[in-house]
Amino acid sequence: MSNAVLLSPSDVVVIRRYVQTKYAPLPKARQAEIVAEAVRGTIERRLPDLDSKLKSRITQELIHRCLVGESRDVIPEDVLDVCSDLTFEEPMDLERLTAWLEEREQGRWSREQIASRVNRGNRQLETLPPSREIGFDSNSSAAFAAVPAAEPLSDLTVESDAERHEAETAIGFLKRDWRKNAIWLGLTIALAIGMTMWALPGPDRSGESDRIDSAQPRTSSTAVAEANSGGMPDELRYMEFEPKDVLAYLHSRDSLLAEEPYFSSIIASAKEYDVNPLLLLAITGQEQGFVPKTNKQAEQIANNPFNVFHSWQDYNTDIRDSSRIAAKLIAKLGRQIPEGEEAISWMNRTYAEDPGWSKGVRQLFDKLTELSR
Repeated sequence: MSNAVLLSPSDVVVIRRYVQTKYAPLPKARQAEIVAEAVRGTIERRLPDLDSKLKSRITQELIHRCLVGESRDVIPEDVLDVCSDLTFEEPMDLERLTAWLEEREQGRWSREQIASRVNRGNRQLETLPPSREIGFDSNSSAAFAAVPAAEPLSDLTVESDAERHEAETAIGFLKRDWRKNAIWLGLTIALAIGMTMWALPGPDRSGESDRIDSAQPRTSSTAVAEANSGGMPDELRYMEFEPKDVLAYLHSRDSLLAEEPYFSSIIASAKEYDVNPLLLLAITGQEQGFVPKTNKQAEQIANNPFNVFHSWQDYNTDIRDSSRIAAKLIAKLGRQIPEGEEAISWMNRTYAEDPGWSKGVRQLFDKLTELSR
């Protein structure tokens, strides 16, 4: 990306596709929230070092104008325009704004030009309502209407107790504080569900690799049938194993996962989605060191030792729930492994940012496999 471009529509598409794969088990509403938060955070981190409230409002307006309204790159001049067009309670730090603009587009503006532009904009806005809201005026409503429609939040289908829990967890932030989140929700829907559809192919988007499964819970027979048609190697599919030495190893690591309900829950989820339970255990070893009981937060970590949905701090339900989500994602990734690719290395691309993740998981998986024989 050019140093002058803060974020482009193609970047949003990349973020959206990553989230669809990484967080495939989540409802679309939650995926949309994650995409929008990633977009917001990316833009905000690239803004000048201004007051946090000021940066937040500038970010919302940039998304509203550039990405949602005009479907184009966000560039430094847009930041200057926003600073000129909106009224802010916080004082504008012209020194930091000028330094940032100089770094992004060297020599384009002088300090006097920037100061004149910002001050002129603020004077022009004296006649505007001081409490202008971003996102739900007539212009933004038209922008949202022009975006291709997608599955509305109210139409999300959740037929099992587990999936209903996932959906309620994902959209609970709306019920907790509707006033605070209403404006951001509008941008979320437009950004993450609709706007990025331009770059995706049309009829073929319903293919198996891109589909988000949110309606029916998978039985083990369903998971087996799907895994058999894909690229999951036999060694990573579900198999019975002798638990005695595996449990002894976990106890030697002081692992809370050797106890119940953790151990049996991981095995049950692995069986449901046709994933080798030793692979799931290896992932917990790589992610959380098998959750040693000496950790003061062991009981909380053990609810989500796979760090699904980013981390155990962000998503903390119980071991049955998190192990099902992890197993479902591993099964999905397994079906997509291209011929000739090392399976765990392939999964690494989606499951973890650390490129060494696959090496650690492979070593732990091989050790657990040897112990189970």
